[in-house]
Amino acid sequence: MIDGPANDKPKYSAPAAGCAADMLLALARGRGELSVNELAGVTGCTKSLVYRVLAELEARHYVAKLDNGSYTLGLSVVELGGAFSAGVPLMSSVRRVCRRLADLTGETVNLGMLQDDQVLYLIREEGARSVVAVSHIGKLLPANAVALGKALLAVESDDAVRDVFSAQVGSEGRLRSLTANTITSIESLIAELDRVRDAGHAEEHGEAVAGRCCLAASAPFGEQNIDRVAISVSMDESRFHDARDATLTAILEARDQIAREARGRAAIGERPSRTEVVIAGL
Repeated sequence: MIDGPANDKPKYSAPAAGCAADMLLALARGRGELSVNELAGVTGCTKSLVYRVLAELEARHYVAKLDNGSYTLGLSVVELGGAFSAGVPLMSSVRRVCRRLADLTGETVNLGMLQDDQVLYLIREEGARSVVAVSHIGKLLPANAVALGKALLAVESDDAVRDVFSAQVGSEGRLRSLTANTITSIESLIAELDRVRDAGHAEEHGEAVAGRCCLAASAPFGEQNIDRVAISVSMDESRFHDARDATLTAILEARDQIAREARGRAAIGERPSRTEVVIAGL
């Protein structure tokens, strides 16, 4: 079955409508073509229902059948996407993604971008278990001390990271710290970023706030002067071990949603400036 809030069972069930929605999401997220068998597998619907729903979607141009028998998204989806983009600004859409992630995990969700050697927090959404934290919208924190920063720095080369922190290291001899666990050596940070690249996400264990842990992943954004943003979930250390894997899966899905949204906006020519993105976040 397709993961996400849509899986919450409604009061009145409509299997065909659910199958149609799940298939459209599967085709959108797969960014390619899927066979009937693949659509049945990913949605959990019977092949009989998949065939019937595909016939209705094809007649309305929501899907298109290829010569090899597989299906891809049709032209009507472009019309829907354009209407959504026109009605909902980019950062409002991204905020919705963060809100859903906070509801799903019950924890604090942040979205930020690099600003020199710091992370600028653009969005903060609180879950049921959120507590007062050091991060808030508009806050700047050392990039080496937070998972968001490490996720964003890991996209850069080692030489670029050294350049980012060269002035700080030159004047202070070390990286700025927030707790005793903060990485303060540039070489230790480079080694940590290698681990982030290998894992595909960043982790933070008491480096910004004692007793708090965080997971983060970066997403392509493609706006003017903004190559990437990163999204994170932070929680108390006592919950981290049990919640880690499920939380990471949810973060990666949210990251992919943000990347898809940015690509879609770019495809129709919507490219707000860095200033507009920051103001919208604030």
